[in-house]
Amino acid sequence: MYGLEWFRNKKITVMGLGLHGGGVGIAKWLMRHGAVVTVTDLKDPAQLAASVAELEKTYQEAVFCFGESDVHRFIYVLGRHEEKDFTEANMVIQNPAVPRDNPFLSRARSRQVPVESDISLFFLLCPYPITAVTGTKGKTTTTTLLADICEAHDRRTVVGGNIRISPMDALDGLLEMKARKKPVAPPPIVLELSSWQLEGLEKHRLSPRVAVITNIMEDHLNRYNNSMDDYARAKELNVMFQGAGDTAILNAGDGRLAAIGHKLLASGQPRVWWFAEKPVKKAEGCFVRTGKIVLAAGGKETTLLPLRSLKILGSHNVGNVLAACAAAAVMGIPVQTIAKVVREFHGVPGRLEEIAAKRGIRFVNDTTATTPDAAIAALRALSAGQTKKIILLAGGADKALRFEDWAKQVRRHVKYLVLFEGAATVKMEAALAAAGNKVLRGMAKTMPEAVKLALMQAERGDVILLSPGCASFGLFINEFDRGDQFVAEVKKLR
Repeated sequence: MYGLEWFRNKKITVMGLGLHGGGVGIAKWLMRHGAVVTVTDLKDPAQLAASVAELEKTYQEAVFCFGESDVHRFIYVLGRHEEKDFTEANMVIQNPAVPRDNPFLSRARSRQVPVESDISLFFLLCPYPITAVTGTKGKTTTTTLLADICEAHDRRTVVGGNIRISPMDALDGLLEMKARKKPVAPPPIVLELSSWQLEGLEKHRLSPRVAVITNIMEDHLNRYNNSMDDYARAKELNVMFQGAGDTAILNAGDGRLAAIGHKLLASGQPRVWWFAEKPVKKAEGCFVRTGKIVLAAGGKETTLLPLRSLKILGSHNVGNVLAACAAAAVMGIPVQTIAKVVREFHGVPGRLEEIAAKRGIRFVNDTTATTPDAAIAALRALSAGQTKKIILLAGGADKALRFEDWAKQVRRHVKYLVLFEGAATVKMEAALAAAGNKVLRGMAKTMPEAVKLALMQAERGDVILLSPGCASFGLFINEFDRGDQFVAEVKKLR
């Protein structure tokens, strides 16, 4: 649909520069290919200073390599959007954080201006098969472990997407590799995709060669009109357009995914692999049998490693390991390599990450637990065999989620609760009251205040856990800023 020459001298608006690299990555790629790039974002220049500096550095490098006549300087419209940048453009690039019904995008579409994303362009232009991981929770852990396995097998591995790495940074190298006269084996390409990124693939009817869906739980319902069906459909896009030769890897213990898998099996394509903590009869996939992780394929089982060898906490992480192992096996990576990397994997920062043990107190950063279900998983993982040893830091912005089950688990596992101010916090307190939960708690407006409150209640043997159960917006720039502030406060402690 688009060749590389199509982009030269085209007026392209990147809507949403952002702070995570996606907007920066696509803007740099477009500039290097001769487009006239307008970058627009509602954040002001001060908030976006680091991203703008990176763009300017890349522009100067491009001028040095190609000359001023072959590249165009970036145009910045920050702190606002201007209608002409959407109606008079040749293409608009939509940041995943921008809702699909945004009025500026609607105006672009009304003028027949194509709206794409960095992920849709990568899928359209990438010359090699793609493996993509999605799911409400666990997708980053699964993606990271799978990428580690792939890199141990093939150093050319490309990883990107929602993991805060733009795949566009690797696209030119992939295209050059494909253009060589002597054919080479395809390199592994592993992407983490959010539901928002998957939406950009629908109009092109694109799904990856290998598609993993870890689970479907309540999340982002404020973006999906409070409809779990709409949200689940967005996740299903990862497998919706697969065909012969493709493989869907699904969680057999998730009711919605089980239904999706059986529908795919009935259609005859793609191939379906399952993962679960109990073997699925007459099925291929990755399972747990008698305390060991096994691969079932081609009518036989192969043992990978004992469960006790895992270094990451929580039963939910067992599922993430199974999903990654299944995907690696489908991609043709030897079982010895898979087992070796899994044994050495310690998890991902911000996900049940133990950052320190001071004064006999453990500090755990689980800032990416942005849903009640994710926070519940953390409470269960850290409460094994112990009663009320957790001091929980929670609360923040609302995503139209329910907190009734969360309140029951807090009652069961939490010694003291520190709540950050926010719309979701109001719902949390209401759920706690409805559950008859009288756990002691305090309110905090900043991370230093929250850590101070937690320490006042902590004793030797306790765990201070940041597992918010909701979004970060308001008090923090994003969930990663929230986690970074927590880590910084803990490091200050003697």
